[in-house]
Amino acid sequence: MLYYSQSWEDTYLLRSIVDVHEVEYYHMVASGGDHAFSLLRHGVSHIHLVDTEHAQIEHVQKKLAALSDPNRDQLFGVHSRQGLLHGGKLESFLKKFAKVFPILLAPGARKQMVQADSKAHRAEVYARRWDTRRFQFLSSLIFSSENVDTKARPPGLIQDKSKKPTQVNYLDQFKEKILAHPLRQNPYVDYIIHGYHKHSRLDYLEGNWTPNSDALMFHHMDMKSYVKDLPRARHMIHASDIMEATDEEFNDDFFEVVDQACTPGSLFLYWEHRYAITVPQSFQNQWTLVQVTENDRVPFYNNFYLWKKQSKD
Repeated sequence: MLYYSQSWEDTYLLRSIVDVHEVEYYHMVASGGDHAFSLLRHGVSHIHLVDTEHAQIEHVQKKLAALSDPNRDQLFGVHSRQGLLHGGKLESFLKKFAKVFPILLAPGARKQMVQADSKAHRAEVYARRWDTRRFQFLSSLIFSSENVDTKARPPGLIQDKSKKPTQVNYLDQFKEKILAHPLRQNPYVDYIIHGYHKHSRLDYLEGNWTPNSDALMFHHMDMKSYVKDLPRARHMIHASDIMEATDEEFNDDFFEVVDQACTPGSLFLYWEHRYAITVPQSFQNQWTLVQVTENDRVPFYNNFYLWKKQSKD
């Protein structure tokens, strides 16, 4: 089963990281592939994509082929709800919400938000045209933690009962992101509202860019086993939110494997969605948490972490 047609991780955030921190090798959870395509277009020459789901790897390979096709926009579904950007479990869930969305708001309310040219203007539109009891009630019901867990996320991310999930207020996070950025500059919120990128475009699909044929290498395996076999070097290891699917003992081992594979200057980054990830003290002794100023545009995650390995004194 395809869980993600798109990579719901902010490419602005990832681009800001590679702009500041130079590494030798890039390794990322494959997901929908958009985050990798964005970094390739931004100047990264080669990326290793790792995923336990064969369907995700095949999906990214189809996108890679489609980027060179003369009917690229049609294949991706840039101006529609059908295509390579729309077939995942999460996207299907979001498209159902987008169909309900018009009845939650007064006529013209979405258009007014699109046209709002400042954060203050968007806040005014939200308060006057969006923030109704009907919108609050139905959107909170649709985006309840239970509904999202069962209808939008892979089962593996919610099956570990040894960890206590945190509550996510998706409505508050959605409001924060829609006020922070114009819809034309936030394809993630634009998709949630319309069921496709009506007013925005994923950055790697702008123009006629195509990656080199050898820019991506695919690995159908789990990330910990993959990292364990890496030669020691200055790596960037992107773990998405995969540590939500594994228990604390497994995650402790994963942190150790990452540390063993990485030389000083390496990066380790991941997101928290429903579960807080405990970081072993031994890892914290060697790695420093880096503050990232770029504001994440995706309204799903609770926290983002970027660790950088330091030189021994």
